[in-house]
Amino acid sequence: MNPQSVSTSSFSQSQIAETDFEKRRGISHVEFRTGLTQVHVLDLPTPVSKSRVETLRAVAKAGISLDFLKLTPTGMSFIVPADKTQTISETLGHENIKNQLDTGRAIVLVHAVNMRDEEGLIASILRRVIDLGIIIDHASDMHDRILIVADESQTEKFKTIFAEGEQNG
Repeated sequence: MNPQSVSTSSFSQSQIAETDFEKRRGISHVEFRTGLTQVHVLDLPTPVSKSRVETLRAVAKAGISLDFLKLTPTGMSFIVPADKTQTISETLGHENIKNQLDTGRAIVLVHAVNMRDEEGLIASILRRVIDLGIIIDHASDMHDRILIVADESQTEKFKTIFAEGEQNG
């Protein structure tokens, strides 16, 4: 059978619905994860790459799970659960690693199917966030979502932005 001649009657309703869902554009939903600390590891000794590995080894040995690892010219940053703030502080202090801990952080996940394929969507989301005066600590995108790290006290502003976006398309 020629694939171009297949009618929709040969598909089940669930297959059609699944296809429809996969084609939808725009923001589908927003998720908030609070109770996080952003860790900035600063001024690592050279060679920096070796120092990063040693730092990550110490963090792993302390049993600390991390997210959002970002390399910087002289160190790195990452996110840990807030209940690990004291442990990470002690671990880095014990290793004499200069650091800064920013508590009260949240990850905001803005979900949109094929986000990278929808021209300007990521920039539009970030513009809306910045226009409201929300300081973005870190942003990262995946094929179906953008993840934004910000002060968790700003989550209500995020909710306002995306509630408006859902109403306006």
